Amino acid sequence: MGMGAALKRIGVVLAILWLASVPAAANAQTPNSDVPALTAQKNALFQQMLREPANLSVTFAYADISVRLGDNEAAVSALERLLLFNPNLPRVDLELGVLYYRMGSFEAARSYLQRAAALNPPPDVQARVDRYLAKIAVIDAPQRLTGYLLFGAQYQSDMTVSSGSGLIQSAVANQLLSTQFSRQAGGNLFSAAGALYSYDLGTQNRDALEIGGAGLVNHYFKNSAFDLDFGEATAGPRFRFPNLGIPFVQWASLKPYLIVDEVGLGEQQYFYTVGGGVEGTAVLWGDLSARIAYEFRDKNFTAAAGRPASIGLTGNDNLVILALKEPVTENSVLTGEFDFLDQSTRFNYFSNKTYAVSASYRVSYADPTGIIKLPLETEFFGSRSWSIYEAPDPCCSINGSTTTPSSSSRYDRHWRFGITQYFPVAPSISLVLQLERDVVLSNLPIYGYTSNTVLFGPQIRF
Repeated sequence: MGMGAALKRIGVVLAILWLASVPAAANAQTPNSDVPALTAQKNALFQQMLREPANLSVTFAYADISVRLGDNEAAVSALERLLLFNPNLPRVDLELGVLYYRMGSFEAARSYLQRAAALNPPPDVQARVDRYLAKIAVIDAPQRLTGYLLFGAQYQSDMTVSSGSGLIQSAVANQLLSTQFSRQAGGNLFSAAGALYSYDLGTQNRDALEIGGAGLVNHYFKNSAFDLDFGEATAGPRFRFPNLGIPFVQWASLKPYLIVDEVGLGEQQYFYTVGGGVEGTAVLWGDLSARIAYEFRDKNFTAAAGRPASIGLTGNDNLVILALKEPVTENSVLTGEFDFLDQSTRFNYFSNKTYAVSASYRVSYADPTGIIKLPLETEFFGSRSWSIYEAPDPCCSINGSTTTPSSSSRYDRHWRFGITQYFPVAPSISLVLQLERDVVLSNLPIYGYTSNTVLFGPQIRF
């Protein structure tokens, strides 16, 4: 039971580190059924542009449809032609800057954005210009370090992530769990951090060497046996491909990397991993971002005092991730992800295949009370996973009989949902409040639990 609860706690690490995710902007994808109609409109607008080359609204309409069809080059040509008739159009310069930014041509993007800023544009245009110039400044730096620090307190209605019953019905005999592993409410102090260092290799495509790290440390007030320490480091080159010439793909990157993990439980080593992965990213249909990754980890568990059977969890993890980000409005983004995890362990009743889907919606908005001058942010999130285990678990009899026990392979279903509220106190500092509910259903009752979590603390970004 101790090992099962400890593994569930790893999910808490990932949940807290997940708070630091920063959604990327994206544009809406054009459904395939709309392509013929949009293509016809594009052709008609092109003919109208030939007749009225200085017509601003026609050119903007043509550029908009071209972007929706993934033809940024056509949009750029049309807008640049418009500037030949009137060079004093800051909105056109802005849109050209945004288009070149999406295509990975950052020098051209900066040139047009600076021209837009020099024309004394309206406030809304200036705000977008400033935002994209800031993004380019970060990208242009030969060395970049970005990251976050989040710390605070957390309360869980079931800190041991245990079932409500302390009774195990097994093939040996009915056993009563120690109170150490029975369901308990409790709180902890935690600190989580993540950072990414990028060094520009000086190539024409702006390839870079990336070194990343993430970690968490927490301490429980009631039971130090559940104290968890987690650290991960990754390193590898990122190769960028700004002009692949593939329809609907604006730019892409490929990154192979090495992975090292260290995890401690109860102030003792729990396990360590070594492995590697490969990640591909791309911007599709204008600015819809996609990420696909594969990771392999060789996990080695320590048979510490109090959990000698932990070595049965030693084995390999194979993980596949597919994630998409798409905007809903100018100030909000919708994120979706599918994960597949294949865990192979020394004891086959711990081996499992897990399928998971998750989604989040994050929106920023002005404080309706007017008290906080910086934009508030709210994020709604939810996920569902299915874990199917390879062999019957000897821990439990599903019919309750000790004379003719009936065992079964474990099958878990996990719901996770909640809301995170960010209250900014400075441009890079926010107070974070998160409410979360976890519900795990299992055919082996000992592995099922329900827990409500409240987390609060400051977050610093750099």
